[in-house]
Amino acid sequence: MTNEERKPIVAQLLKEGRTLSEIQDYLRREKGDSITYMELRLLLSDMPDAKLPEKEPLKTASPSMSGPATGPGANKPGGPSAGKGKESVGGGKLSISLDQVPAPGSMLSGYARFSSGAKAHWFLDEMGRLGLEPELGSAKPTQSDMQEFSAELRRMLQQAGGGL
Repeated sequence: MTNEERKPIVAQLLKEGRTLSEIQDYLRREKGDSITYMELRLLLSDMPDAKLPEKEPLKTASPSMSGPATGPGANKPGGPSAGKGKESVGGGKLSISLDQVPAPGSMLSGYARFSSGAKAHWFLDEMGRLGLEPELGSAKPTQSDMQEFSAELRRMLQQAGGGL
């Protein structure tokens, strides 16, 4: 099956609110098309009007931030469970998660929801450089989003210290 044949099917399934995994399963079962997840993501990048369904909040966190917080500082402002979400002046909320297993080629990676509503996957490479990949269908983070994100990520990493 060609990408041109896939596009209308994928567009219809996205309108129905299906996830990428569900679309991939549908294509395999109903159309005999064993498209990989990466091929499906690339196909979506060729479909600028395609909107992905809204994700559920991620539940990933670093080992030092997962589970109930215990020990000194637990349940206190600035304790181990603080910093996952931060109210901003604009009324939105910054939320940063840390993947338990970093993305390939990264020392650390995770997901961010910005005060402006933008969403992105972030990573720190082996040279310590921060990278950000906006989610398909999401706006790019604003300059103030990036300043808030950088400060909050730095705070989270300093707070976690050697626990990462």
